[in-house]
Amino acid sequence: MSPCSSLGLPALVVWGSLLCILNPAIAEEFTFYHENVLGTSLELRTKADTAEAASWAEERVLREIDRLSAIFSGYDPNSEFSRWQATANVAIKVSPELFAVLQACDEWAARTGGAFDPRVEALTQLWSKCAKQNRIPTAAELSATKTLMSRPAWQLDVQARTAERLGACPLSLNAIAKGSIVELACNVALDRGRGIRGILLNIGGDLRVCGDLGTSIAIVNPASDSEGAEPLSQVEIKARSVATSGNTQRGYRIGGQWYSHIFDPRTGRPVEQITSATVIADRADVADALATSFNVLPVAESLRLANALPDVECLLVERDGSTHRSNGWPEEAKSVTRSTAIAAPLAIELSGPAKERAEPKKPGSGRLWNEDFELLVAFEIQKPEGAPGRYRRPYVAVWIEDKDGASVRTLILWAQKNARSQWVADLRRWYHGDQARRLVDGFDLRKSLSRATRPPGKYDVVWDGKDDQGRRLPAGDYTVSIEAAREHGTYQSIRKRVTIADTPFVEDLKGNVEIKSATLAYRRKGQER
Repeated sequence: MSPCSSLGLPALVVWGSLLCILNPAIAEEFTFYHENVLGTSLELRTKADTAEAASWAEERVLREIDRLSAIFSGYDPNSEFSRWQATANVAIKVSPELFAVLQACDEWAARTGGAFDPRVEALTQLWSKCAKQNRIPTAAELSATKTLMSRPAWQLDVQARTAERLGACPLSLNAIAKGSIVELACNVALDRGRGIRGILLNIGGDLRVCGDLGTSIAIVNPASDSEGAEPLSQVEIKARSVATSGNTQRGYRIGGQWYSHIFDPRTGRPVEQITSATVIADRADVADALATSFNVLPVAESLRLANALPDVECLLVERDGSTHRSNGWPEEAKSVTRSTAIAAPLAIELSGPAKERAEPKKPGSGRLWNEDFELLVAFEIQKPEGAPGRYRRPYVAVWIEDKDGASVRTLILWAQKNARSQWVADLRRWYHGDQARRLVDGFDLRKSLSRATRPPGKYDVVWDGKDDQGRRLPAGDYTVSIEAAREHGTYQSIRKRVTIADTPFVEDLKGNVEIKSATLAYRRKGQER
């Protein structure tokens, strides 16, 4: 008789239950992308027991974002915040969520010495008006706006949970609301009882990682803020939040000069010294508020505050490119070259066994690509006809072929990292190109990026003249390919042959139903916007 047979039925039941506990169902990662969420793009990764559980988490996150946006939005005249802002000198009972954010605004205004200030909306409106007239505000306009900002914005009653609007200065919660929404949306969707083990929620570069999910986060270099560019820093994150604020994506061009959209409330002028501030914190709202504040404060003050606060770290970039890290900034994640990045497996393997894969084609002979130049591929995703607000991002591949039609560099591959990955095959030319497929198919080219918030659906990717193994290629003729395929939708392709030499060029490409527009710009590196 075997040892197990002597246990009896009750013991076997207990033993089986114990095995289930010790060996739970293996959770998989599922990824979802949406555009036009809070005015930018959304990436949601879930570690879930089943595809159904992951879809539930996606729906729950989106529903919570809608609910909170209806509270905090300054763009929706019917939001709770907008309706409250329309009142004057009367105590209004507000929702717990709005009250908590107003309290947090008071706290960060005090802790940062006024660098964080919701009244800065008055400066945003002034500079936006002047930018349309291609001029900077006059001294009199700045003085009048600063006077308008001098009165307290509100008065809170903690016991009654009321907020009284004071004065007529326009207000905005933009510097903290997105982080608050990310924090709360993660909290409601992390439900182990439904099989959700971990979540990464990234809205426009403000992100939170929670539960049993850890990931490497790339901090975008403000000098090369594009998809696939070499990151400024790459750190491992688990149960933390990351936010980046800077001037690379939004601002004003006045008289040929670029001005940041972030203002110093104390001077009334756009910030100049800091081009990017990244904050790691235990909460997304804290990271959001401090990332904005650290654009305003002098470097020494930002570092002093970050080092004094528990569970807060920062990485600051000055306009001359110099960087500053707080004392506890994480060690850099292991440096990943493009060839090793391609070796990170996706959830499913679509190509054949590794031993059957062909060796990558070696670069041809001839004069090499001029290292002073780069090729920018800028494109905008078309909003589907009839979509009321947010919409799913299609699968997209952007890659480069040589004059013989062989793929030499995959710049972008966007695909759901889950059971729906079979839709990648709808990226027809990319998928059936042997060289690209064998090198890339089944591998994850995506990174979660913390960056300054950019508009929805608009993407830049830069080709540095190297192949997928990091080797410089010769100058000459190449073809830029952009493919897009939507689940249960259309397949579209844009292809353009270009000559890479020493002459800069800009060329607009005709769009289609999936890619609204695209532009190629062969330019010197570091060229100003």
